[in-house]
Amino acid sequence: METNVIKADDLCFCYDQSSEGINDINFAIDKGEIVLLTGNSGSGKSTLLKCLNGLIPSVTEGEIKGMLSIEGEKYSDLKMHQLNQLIGSVFQNPRSQFFTDNTTAELVFPMENYGYTIDEMKKRLESLKRAFGLDGLIDRNIFTLSSGERQLIALASAVTMKQKVLLFDEPSANLDYGNAMKLGRILKRLKENGYTVIVADHRFYYLSNTIDKVLFMENGLLKVCNSEDEFKKGNYNTRSFDIFSIDIPFPINDTSGKNVARIEEVYYKDILKGINLTLRKGEITVLIGNNGAGKTTLAKTLCQSIKPDKGKVDINGLPFFIMQDPDYQLFGTSVQNELELVKNDQGAIDNVLSYLGLSKYRYKHPFDLSGGQKQRLQIAMAMLCDRELIIFDEPTSGLDVYSMLSVSEQVKKLREKAGVLVISHDYEFIRHVANRIIYLNNGVIEKDFILDRTTLSELNNIFIKMQEEE
Repeated sequence: METNVIKADDLCFCYDQSSEGINDINFAIDKGEIVLLTGNSGSGKSTLLKCLNGLIPSVTEGEIKGMLSIEGEKYSDLKMHQLNQLIGSVFQNPRSQFFTDNTTAELVFPMENYGYTIDEMKKRLESLKRAFGLDGLIDRNIFTLSSGERQLIALASAVTMKQKVLLFDEPSANLDYGNAMKLGRILKRLKENGYTVIVADHRFYYLSNTIDKVLFMENGLLKVCNSEDEFKKGNYNTRSFDIFSIDIPFPINDTSGKNVARIEEVYYKDILKGINLTLRKGEITVLIGNNGAGKTTLAKTLCQSIKPDKGKVDINGLPFFIMQDPDYQLFGTSVQNELELVKNDQGAIDNVLSYLGLSKYRYKHPFDLSGGQKQRLQIAMAMLCDRELIIFDEPTSGLDVYSMLSVSEQVKKLREKAGVLVISHDYEFIRHVANRIIYLNNGVIEKDFILDRTTLSELNNIFIKMQEEE
C-alpha cells in the first residue's frame, strides 16, 4: 500500500534568466514523519520549500520539470485552494501571512472562509489554545505582540484547518529557547496525531531525537538522510543539535572602557519595572529573556523612541539601532547611497564594503539584496556611524552557521569603537560574542554578570529555566 504523502521525482526548477535553482530532486515522505529540510544560505532550501507549498510555479516564475505529488495527486493537477486544504504553511516572517490585526480573528479566519459554523470555530479555537499555550495571547492586537508571540500565533493558524501536512519555514528564528523547546514538543504531538511535518530551519536543537528524515540541500542538489543518526554521522557543518556541548573560547573582557549609557530606576507601563543598567565602551553586552520580557522595549528606551514613565536615561548621543527586520530601516536607492546617508566618506565606504564582501553590490538596490546581505549592509552602516553605543536586535535570526560566525566577527570588531548591546535568543552566537549577560525577566533585571568559564553554568541555567513547562 502506498504510504508516501509527498513524493518528488527528478524535480528541477530554474528561475527566469538565472542558473540558480534546484536540480534532480528525488525523495519520498511518509505519513507521520518529521522531516528536517536544511542547508546553508543559497543552497536551494527556500526554492524547494516554495515548490512544496505551491508558490512555485503559481507565484514565482521560472521553469519547472519533473513531478511533485501529494497523497498520490500531482501538484500540477491541483488548484491552490485544494492544496491549501492539504498543506498548512508558516512563513519565516509571520507578518507576511496575517490578514487581521486581532489574534482571535486571525485564528478563526481560515475557518470563516471555508464556512465553519460558530460552534465548530469555538471548539477548534479552544483546541488550539490548549495545544499551543495561547491563553495569554487570545483577543490581542497582533501588532502589540513580540516577534516570538506573533510566531506562535502563525504556527497555530497553520493547523486551524487540520491540514495533515505542515510546512514550517525557519519557525525557531524569532523564538526564545523556551518557546523553541515548546515548539519541539508541539511538533512531536502533531506527529503522534498523524500529521506529517516538514521543518526548514538552520537551528534544530529543539528537534533533537524527533527527526525521521533529513533533506540536506547543497548547491541546488539534495542529499537524503533516512534518520537523524545518519545525518549526525555525516559531519555536515551546520548548527549544533546539542548547543550546551559546544566548546568556544570566551571573548576577552575589558571593563575599563568609559560609560556610554546609564539607566536609573526606569519604569515603563507594566513592561519595565525599576531598571538600572550601565553600558561601557569595548564591552559586548547580551540581553536575554523570554519572548515578551521587554528586551526590545528596553532598547527603544535607550534610543529615546520610548519615554519612560519614571526614571532617568543618561546617554552620550543617540545609539545606532539595528532592527531585527532590515526592511524597516533601509531607505537608500543603492547600497552606496544607503551608506552615504550614514557617512559621506568614500574611502571609509570602500573599506567597509570590501571588509564585508559587499563591493560587487555597491549599485544594487537594498531591497534586492538577500536577507544575509541586508544584515551585512546594516553592519556596514554601524561600522561607519560615529555613535558610542550600537544596539542589535536579533542580528542572527534565520542565519546559517557560516553567516552566524561572520556576523559574530563583525560584531566583535565594533567593540573597538563603541559599546555594543545585543538582544539575542541564539545561544551559539551569544557564546561567540558575549562579554556580559543581562537576564531580563518579568520586567526586572534578574541577572547581570560577566561571562567566563566560571559563570557559563549560570548562562546555561537561565536557558534551561526558559524551557520549563508552564
